[in-house]
Amino acid sequence: MLDKHEHKHAVHDFDGIIENRVKSPPVYFTVLFYGLIIWGVAFMSFYLLSGWSSDAEFQEKMAAHKGEQPTQQQSAAATPATAVSTPASTPAATTESATDGQALFAKHCAGCHGAEGKGAFGPDLSGDYKYGKTAMAVQESITSGRPDNMPAFEEKLTPEEIEAVTDYILSL
Repeated sequence: MLDKHEHKHAVHDFDGIIENRVKSPPVYFTVLFYGLIIWGVAFMSFYLLSGWSSDAEFQEKMAAHKGEQPTQQQSAAATPATAVSTPASTPAATTESATDGQALFAKHCAGCHGAEGKGAFGPDLSGDYKYGKTAMAVQESITSGRPDNMPAFEEKLTPEEIEAVTDYILSL
């Protein structure tokens, strides 16, 4: 029936599907389509030309979360027009905090030996030790590692840090 019908408009026949492209889409669709294009261009130009960055916003929120004042670079990046020159206040690491045995244990050892050294994947450190419970034997275990999954920390920790971890382990 459609084969015998003559069309006055642009009609396309493709693989047996007859398509009439004369009828235009609804007006709301056209307005929405071009409106989204305009909004996208405006949003991209605002993002690219205003200097706004989610990284600066993130750094500002992280500084507030840690209880620190944002550094001058972070506050300048967050608000370029109202940047106040304040000295950067970052707490300096002291040698005591660098050799805090409990913190080093929590960072490097607690994953295997448990947070309190009571054992998890690794052995219990509050009892007797397989290789001896002297300071020298514990330092040897930390420095060189032991068979059966005890890694060596000679490359990762300084001698002062190894000594601090040893003192903490022996206090358990």
